[in-house]
Amino acid sequence: MQSFETLLPTLGSLSQVAPDARAQLEATLLELVAEDADRLPAVLHELRSAASPDDAAAADRLLDRLLGRLAPSLRASLDEQAVDDLAQLYRRLANTDSARPRLLRLLAADGRKPALRAFAELLASDPPQGEQEAALAFVPLFQSRELAAEALFPRLFDCLAHPALAAIVLDLSNYLFRKGLVARHPAAERAAQLAALLQNLVRRLGRIEEQPAEFATSPQQLNRMIGESVALVVSLCDAVALLGNAEATAKLYEALELRHRRVRTEAAAALLRLGDEAGLETLLAMTAEPVVRTRALRYLEELDRLDRVPANRASPAARAEGALAAWLAEPAHFGVPPGGLELVDARRQHWPGFEEPLDCFLFRFEYRIGNQALAGVGIAGPVAHAFMSDLQDLSPDDIYAAYAGWFAEHAEIRQTPADGLSPAQHETWRSVAGEIEAAGYQEIELVLRGVFFGREQWVAKAERHGLAGVLVVDDGHLAWYPQPQTSRPPGPIVVYDIHKGREILRAFNPDE
Repeated sequence: MQSFETLLPTLGSLSQVAPDARAQLEATLLELVAEDADRLPAVLHELRSAASPDDAAAADRLLDRLLGRLAPSLRASLDEQAVDDLAQLYRRLANTDSARPRLLRLLAADGRKPALRAFAELLASDPPQGEQEAALAFVPLFQSRELAAEALFPRLFDCLAHPALAAIVLDLSNYLFRKGLVARHPAAERAAQLAALLQNLVRRLGRIEEQPAEFATSPQQLNRMIGESVALVVSLCDAVALLGNAEATAKLYEALELRHRRVRTEAAAALLRLGDEAGLETLLAMTAEPVVRTRALRYLEELDRLDRVPANRASPAARAEGALAAWLAEPAHFGVPPGGLELVDARRQHWPGFEEPLDCFLFRFEYRIGNQALAGVGIAGPVAHAFMSDLQDLSPDDIYAAYAGWFAEHAEIRQTPADGLSPAQHETWRSVAGEIEAAGYQEIELVLRGVFFGREQWVAKAERHGLAGVLVVDDGHLAWYPQPQTSRPPGPIVVYDIHKGREILRAFNPDE
């Protein structure tokens, strides 16, 4: 293997390296830097010194692949030269380049003054695009038990002008103060500014509620706008409460008038923290709303008021309903709470990954889009989750099995999609497919190969007697799952989860 010292000089002129040799160079570089993270600064320095635009483009591609593989675990020691090289690379990259937030994350992970000053400066002057990219950069700051926080502020507060950054900057300042990593809240000198910003955002949300068409031309644009505003309002409510800013009380009262349940919950909690008992009544009312129930209960518990909650809103089933409603309402899922939730089943059982038995719940949820209804069955208890497939025609046992099969993780449970099989595995499948055809199945299409505790399993779509379904060949035995006649029947992956989950739950609950 090429030594690190002989490899380095080639990084500034990568465009002159043949493609095959460049691939080998990349593999060697990954191995060497993974072996010793302190080699990374030298790599950054050489990549920064690209001699031509073509060299720079090749260096940037290599940097992206390198950080994509290694950045989550890298904790390189960055001296001032390395910090400067890293900042220069960051500015050279396009705003949409995925390496930019990874470079910021390296600075954050260092945790010392030069790196954190550069981190704050780059974010304030040249922020990454998108909320997820920004969140990736901030992760190490929320994990650190010791960092030079004074190097971040007040410069980082200039990011309040950027919608994708404003909430997470405030969340960080709140976190540092709450965890005792700073003696004084970083925004202590900006209490009046934050209260004014809270009032402006609340009033803007009020106008959006009344006249949404004036602010957005599509539902997606409107949801993004509301999401950014709500995230910042949540952070501001937390900040004004931590700052003990009683002057913000009137602004929090305005927030209680909005229809948005999350905003009302956060404003009520902030009021109660400031000693205003009006917040208590709103928080108690919010426990009746599943989508914010979990959060409202947590705040009431923190503030020693949980005894005021009606028993039917704090029961295990009510808490599970709230967890599923909140999950469904996340932007990555449905984005809004369901129109209704109905308890389908509740039982206490052992669940993969947990030592003690858990209370498990199934809820039917429904959304109405115009004249159409979209319904399904989700789980809460061990995890909050819902498949897009319609599981309503399945028994509770099989619905639990579907979620157990999806949830279980083990080194002896693996699966490979059909297009990822080796030539030898394809040859084995051809033999299996012949046996399936001989058994009377038609239109056979392989989906994946699974390994379940040493047993080989094949999952395929097929037809039998003119009916579509999913076939699982389990160690030579055929298991046939006819496709239900619904608009969103479980696909092959969910069916395979059911197949695995049945066995997993039987093993975990032998007496049931």
